[in-house]
Amino acid sequence: MEAECCCPVTDRKALLTGFRNFELEDKELIDSFTKPWKLDCSDLSFANMFIWGADGKFQFTIDDDVLYIKLNFKSVPEFFWPPIPRKNSQYDYRKLVCRAFDYLESRGVVPVIRNIWEPFKEIMERTCPCLDIEPAEIAWDYVYSREKLATLKGKKLHGKRNHINRFMEEHPDFVYKRLEPDMYADCIAVYDEWKEGKGLSETEFANERRSVVLALNNMERLGLTGGAILLDGKIKAFTIGERLTENMQLIHIEKADSEINGLFPMINQQYVLHECEGVEYINREEDMGIEGMRKAKRSYYPEYMVKKYFAARGEVTEEELEME
Repeated sequence: MEAECCCPVTDRKALLTGFRNFELEDKELIDSFTKPWKLDCSDLSFANMFIWGADGKFQFTIDDDVLYIKLNFKSVPEFFWPPIPRKNSQYDYRKLVCRAFDYLESRGVVPVIRNIWEPFKEIMERTCPCLDIEPAEIAWDYVYSREKLATLKGKKLHGKRNHINRFMEEHPDFVYKRLEPDMYADCIAVYDEWKEGKGLSETEFANERRSVVLALNNMERLGLTGGAILLDGKIKAFTIGERLTENMQLIHIEKADSEINGLFPMINQQYVLHECEGVEYINREEDMGIEGMRKAKRSYYPEYMVKKYFAARGEVTEEELEME
């Protein structure tokens, strides 16, 4: 990659400041920047940033009517997502990219912009031709046909139908219910049982559990919907998602008792049937390079992938971008 950005030094302003965590009261503000772009990626869901960005992992600032989102995980240095100006506003995107790069360089890290979505990739290629923009496949979202997930028709999904048929034979009295506040504590219990034997570190467990709790405790304010499967009156699986665009539902969380055969395919299908009416596509987010997750997501045969890219000022490879 090129070592320098195209932006002349004389074009650069003072470093970005004022970064802060995402709070519930920021939803309307953040949505005013992200929603008009009508992207089908999972990243720009406010709920995504709020529940997974606790303790400063995700922060933002707004400068000259441009939204900058910065991420900081222990496994990798700080990085930015593409700067997001208001749709149809006047801006020099080259300068926006350079402002992000300059901030990171001042922090002593290789300046990297990750998860560059297709429209922003085109803008960046046009305005920053000096940058080499590469695919970041571990961040690509899996998008499925809602009809296929609901009906599981076709030879490719024969195995999923078999799992569900077996589940229904063994549990003919199962009940699907939409999530209500009095069910949230039982959902946390399902998560606590699910994590056993998964090999999660205490830190990983605590981080993910906190995100699940944040989602459940703020369902209404975040615009989330959820569903659960009950056996003998007890919750054994649950899913949480939201309407990402008029034509797409996004799945944030899906947990189930791993010891019950067919329960994961069942909660997947039941949530789609009951909570995803009126959309054509279901976005089930990325696999994060985790082999088991990748295998599971590919087994449903996605309709397409939401492609994302990365760019850096200086040398960096996709392997260096992988986060633990």
